[in-house]
Amino acid sequence: MNKRNFSLLFVTLVAIDYKKHFSPYVVHALQVETKSNFVKPIFKLEVESDVEGPFINRRDALKSAKVSAASILASTLVWNSSTKSAEAQSSGLAEKLSKRDTSELKNSVFNIPPSAQKYPQFMRGTWDVSIKFNGYVFPSKTISKADITSNVSIPGFQKCSIAQIADVGRERTNYKMIIEAKTGLEDRSHNIRESVDAHLGGAYKAVENVSYDLSNPNRITIDFVRYQTRNAERIELFCNARESELITQQRSDASQREVFVCSEYIRQVTLGLSTEFGVARQAGGNYAHFWTWREPIPESDMKMTGNLLTAVYLDPQDALFFKEPAKPVAVYSHDIVASKTTG
Repeated sequence: MNKRNFSLLFVTLVAIDYKKHFSPYVVHALQVETKSNFVKPIFKLEVESDVEGPFINRRDALKSAKVSAASILASTLVWNSSTKSAEAQSSGLAEKLSKRDTSELKNSVFNIPPSAQKYPQFMRGTWDVSIKFNGYVFPSKTISKADITSNVSIPGFQKCSIAQIADVGRERTNYKMIIEAKTGLEDRSHNIRESVDAHLGGAYKAVENVSYDLSNPNRITIDFVRYQTRNAERIELFCNARESELITQQRSDASQREVFVCSEYIRQVTLGLSTEFGVARQAGGNYAHFWTWREPIPESDMKMTGNLLTAVYLDPQDALFFKEPAKPVAVYSHDIVASKTTG
């Protein structure tokens, strides 16, 4: 292999002592750099017997790593001159994603509390969702990859540090998603419970309760079954901003289909036990989900396809925060296929 074109970075991160109730894990990442920063890595958050299946070997990882940044971001949104926004916003979320530039995924500045997300007609109903890990990138130009990968507090490096994708590197996860037919609102309690349990293996019930009140759609509390995961006893989610846009896409056969893009900027506080009596361990993290959902078409067997980009930001208390205060230090990509069951 030509050393000028490829370089290998094998990262092994070992968790903080079990007594502090962080899950003992190993992040294995075999990264291959090409002209872009995107890779398809070995990226598995390994927690004792929770792990399913063997790691990919290095040779297979090299073969699968030949993916460009544009190809991963391209799956987010297919944009052309005939694509029109329902709200005719030339600088909206769809255009931001169409630029295929991770620097566009900046953290949101706090503003007026957002309202609950409403979903378009084609998304309403009950769906069997399959979400597949598609790769990651460390896009920062001011912080080295070594500094990023050695920082265990970055969301995604530990299980449950990003609630909705509780095991970021899990190859494929299946769960049920419900969007209310009449209101277009997501059944958040159900969907979060389903997603967390599925990402943590699905063999046992990890989530005890999800507290969500539509009168305050910007706060969610997830209580875990005691001792089922060492990473969290409770998670508090605070949504700081939301964006959404419905666009019409002109297809090559002159037909049209709708594409819905939406985002949610999250502050997550994870609480667990600590070694100090009467004091809970508390870990904070900041990230944003950027979803793309495409209307089902006959060629896809009427399955809804989509993509999820999760941009991760440094916490203001992090020593490196002022080196990258707004842009993401890591971006994870997942591909989604959903089959409608009812509605």
